[in-house]
Amino acid sequence: MTEIPLLLLTGLFILFIATNAKARDIARAYIKSETQRKQLVFLDDSIALKSMKIKRINGKTGFLRSYAFEFNASDYQRYQGKIELLSYRVISIQYFHPDHIEQSSNQYDQSE
Repeated sequence: MTEIPLLLLTGLFILFIATNAKARDIARAYIKSETQRKQLVFLDDSIALKSMKIKRINGKTGFLRSYAFEFNASDYQRYQGKIELLSYRVISIQYFHPDHIEQSSNQYDQSE
C-alpha cells in the first residue's frame, strides 16, 4: 500500500528536476544571446541558481527562479548579472556594473 505514494513522490521529484534543468537551459541560452547582442562576454558559459519561490505575477502562478551569471565588457574585470524566469519565461535581466545597474528588460509589474 505504501508503494503508490512512494512512486508518486518519486515521479514528482523527477518532474521537478527535469523542469529545473529546462529552465536553466532556457536562461543560459537567453543570457548567451543577450550578451552577444550587447557586445558583452558571457563568462564561463554557466549560471547559478540563487533563489526559487512560488510567485503569482499578472495572474500567472509559477516558480520564480533567479540565476546569477558573470560577464565582462572589453576589460578584464568580472561583473555580476542576474536573470529571473517565471516558469519558462524570462521576465528580467540585470547587469551590475561598478557605477550603475542596467535593467535590460522588465516585463511585469511587481505590484500585486
